[in-house]
Amino acid sequence: MESSGAFPETAAHPRRHLRGFLSIDLCKELEFIHRSCATAGYRTGVLSTTLAHLSATGCSHLLLPFVKVRERLKEAVEEAFDCQFELFVEFTGLISWCKGASIGWHSDDNKPYLKQRDFSAVCYLNDQGKDFKGGTLRFQDGEPSSIAPVAGDVAIYTADY
Repeated sequence: MESSGAFPETAAHPRRHLRGFLSIDLCKELEFIHRSCATAGYRTGVLSTTLAHLSATGCSHLLLPFVKVRERLKEAVEEAFDCQFELFVEFTGLISWCKGASIGWHSDDNKPYLKQRDFSAVCYLNDQGKDFKGGTLRFQDGEPSSIAPVAGDVAIYTADY
């Protein structure tokens, strides 16, 4: 795992780009789970697969790879941001954006009920330009200013970016 593009430690909103965090085989397994079990997501043009959804629909046998990745991500965030205490994972989901779907500038703690969020992580399961167009994760300031999706890569950042 290679870490690059981090803000200096004194910066207000640090982020890390972890290259090759997930194997291509694991990306394909998670993509299969999502394609098999996704349901309408939280906004138009978004599909979602969550741990709760898999359990509720009798697909609990598909939880294991999902949970393993979540734990690895939690540990990577704790290490990258030198967390003093173990983090609590609020939400885990496989999310896909259909053609034409988008989201504007926002922070992941942008609503009163989300203020407890401190960090976010985005894992990419496929490649921009090869599997789809668009999808670049952009930040309003700091470096890296954007992250292009590459299967297996992870972006972790403070929620208030």
